[in-house]
Amino acid sequence: MPFAIRRPLVVLTLIAGASLAWSVAAQQSGRVATTVQALLAEPAFFHGRQVAFRSALVQERGGTRLAVTDSTTPAAATTAAPRAYPVFVYWRQAPTRSDGEIRGEFWDLGRLREDDSRFTGYDFKPMLEAVNGGHWPNRDELFVVLGASLIEAIDSNTPTIRSIVMTPARFADRGVTVSGRFRGRNLFGDLPNALNLSRWDFVMQSSDAAIWISGVRPRGQGFELDAGAKMDTGRFLEVSGTVHVEGSKVWIAGESVRAGRPPSDTDDLVTPTPVIKEAPPAVIFTAPLAEETDVAPSTMVRVQFSRDMDGRTFKGHVRVSYLPSASAAPTPGAIPPMTVTYREANRGVEIKFAQPLERFQNVKVELLEGITAMDGQPLAPWSMTFSVGAK
Repeated sequence: MPFAIRRPLVVLTLIAGASLAWSVAAQQSGRVATTVQALLAEPAFFHGRQVAFRSALVQERGGTRLAVTDSTTPAAATTAAPRAYPVFVYWRQAPTRSDGEIRGEFWDLGRLREDDSRFTGYDFKPMLEAVNGGHWPNRDELFVVLGASLIEAIDSNTPTIRSIVMTPARFADRGVTVSGRFRGRNLFGDLPNALNLSRWDFVMQSSDAAIWISGVRPRGQGFELDAGAKMDTGRFLEVSGTVHVEGSKVWIAGESVRAGRPPSDTDDLVTPTPVIKEAPPAVIFTAPLAEETDVAPSTMVRVQFSRDMDGRTFKGHVRVSYLPSASAAPTPGAIPPMTVTYREANRGVEIKFAQPLERFQNVKVELLEGITAMDGQPLAPWSMTFSVGAK
């Protein structure tokens, strides 16, 4: 049966045993501790990144698959039936246990080309046949975790940022006290989305995990931190509050903040699992075309990319200007006010102008240094020009 949008999500875990060239990818923040629910809710954020998550494994016809309880309370977690995600598991090393912590690199197959040369050593056909009649998936439908390993997961009722993030149902609605580094208002992209619950929302990070703190100001005896200033990040805080879980989102409603010490869960992140490095992002299409003439003054500029981009990085890094003209056209004024919007669905940015562009002018569009793909790889500075016509 062909894939349809929003059909049940699929996760595949594959062994890194093919004859591929492996290299360590430069990720934004190394490995990311998370949950299966978060991976499926925000696949663009995790695409191409090292991840660690908890999942049981069940043996079924055709292989092994993940079994996850989608509960958000401790009581439901012990009684709810696990929801099974179809999984074809080929381990880098055969696991000696049936559940634990899975580590590897997360990919959304629908965001890759079927003929991607990095995956020529893998035969996806048997897996695709088992899932959907052999068709290549759309985005957000079929996922893989490459170079997978399964390690023992240490169960502890002691709340740490990592234990709360990886097993949120265990701590939901509980009062906790955690320690971690102050990371401001997600200034380092540790988490996929803003929380937007209070003016004091900020992120705390420890080991390979990060969590939002809401409702309490990051200040105490001898310190007052600015959530918008990177220079204030890195300081260790201790926060007390209550854990809240809503779908894939997990946060702590803070009650008090004090200066803290480095927590004990300092998991070594120096040697992550080898990963396949994705090519840097590039511009693959524009409208208008580069050097196009007689473009309508009311045009909207569209630029499409080869990779999923971090939409936040376009802010302040897009410039449009008029170029000097050798014709008899009058000297132009300033470019009209513009809005820049990234559209994840087509990997494109749209530049809309509040008023029509001036006629008979040459226009230059520039994407400046600082724009990156979702995995942090930078887009090389880029520009194009076009000419505005009479109407």
